[in-house]
Amino acid sequence: MSYCKPSRGRSVRLPTPVSGAILVATLMAAPVLPVGAAQSYPDGHGGEVAFPQGDASFADAVVHYSSGDPKPREKSADPQAALGVPDIAEHEDGGYTTLGCGGELVLTFDDNALIDVPGPDLYVFEIGPDVEPTAMAVSNDGEAWTRIGRISGGKAEIDLAPYVSGNIDFSYVRLVDLKSSCSGKTPGADIDAVGAIGSAQRIALDSAVLFDSGEYQLKPAASQAIDEVLTRIEDRGATSVVVAGHTDAVGSAEDNQTLSLNRAAAVADYLVEHGGFSAERVTREAFGETRPIASNQTPAGRAKNRRVELTVKTPRKAEDTQAPTREILGIWDARNHGILEMRRVDGEFEGEYTSDGGRVLGEFTSDTVFEGYWVENDSRRSCEIEKAGSDHWGPLRIEFESPERDAFTAKWRYCGEDEWRGEWRRAQRML
Repeated sequence: MSYCKPSRGRSVRLPTPVSGAILVATLMAAPVLPVGAAQSYPDGHGGEVAFPQGDASFADAVVHYSSGDPKPREKSADPQAALGVPDIAEHEDGGYTTLGCGGELVLTFDDNALIDVPGPDLYVFEIGPDVEPTAMAVSNDGEAWTRIGRISGGKAEIDLAPYVSGNIDFSYVRLVDLKSSCSGKTPGADIDAVGAIGSAQRIALDSAVLFDSGEYQLKPAASQAIDEVLTRIEDRGATSVVVAGHTDAVGSAEDNQTLSLNRAAAVADYLVEHGGFSAERVTREAFGETRPIASNQTPAGRAKNRRVELTVKTPRKAEDTQAPTREILGIWDARNHGILEMRRVDGEFEGEYTSDGGRVLGEFTSDTVFEGYWVENDSRRSCEIEKAGSDHWGPLRIEFESPERDAFTAKWRYCGEDEWRGEWRRAQRML
């Protein structure tokens, strides 16, 4: 399920240098650097995590950071500390970003893309003495998000397979602290790094090298420039590549969209005709002026935005492209009942709330009403019959304020009673 981009409070987008292998090359304006080598990194809990693309696997820029309440101390409230490789061991005090209680951090990958591969796809290096869970979502464009749900600081590796389908790649990761630790010097989760285990190579081609201004026919020098970059891509006949055109914001949005499509097509045709790629593995995309990577207010920024991006992926097997089996409906702060996560698994609705280890089962009877049961193995009363394998249960009715389900109230009772016993105060969506 996707949802809208969060409102932006304290926002930063400051690219940081990535040591080792850099996978984004601006043709003819900078040397082509080698692809990253596989490397393992300490996970902060006594183990190691392997990344096939080494240093190039890690998040490169901060899109948004809003510290929670209570806030972290100033020295651990720098969101840029979450960028690049995990480096907490190199700092006596610092080297990580503390979210604060309920805080939020959005990071982006600039020189690679997060993809679903067999096994774990993403690892969040959450460090410190406390195991503090977060909620996570991923996005291709920073606008529409796919919820992945709760992740634990103790085992923060994530497999995207249950939540996504096809060959979608993601550039953005959103983390929200789930308020499990709201006291001390570092309230909330402490993020040292975020890395893509499932990582696609991304190469940006400077449009000025490929095309004349406003045109989409490849210039004579373009073939040499493209061929130079293609030397880095092995087994092209079995490799999938997405060719995406981008423009600056000069001119009309409609004209820019058309130009970006035509430029993507020109490069895609070259890859098939001269680059050794099979036609069925080359996909064309056009984004016009909608995805700038720099300000359109300066000549230098506009030049960076005029580009054609190649996202190079290892082809997925047919059995790995099944439809998602799990959809996270949301995560809400249910106050006296802790954090509630609700999801649909194989068509059935279920959920969990953190207070008392409770579960939720039932169905939506409308866009705004959920009717079902709560189940707690150690609740105050036991019932004569069981629900979901437990004799500690009762009816539950959740009423959302709108079809967007951003907030709700709920009421509950024991066993087969007719009268409601209590209520959940207004719960607010966190993810």
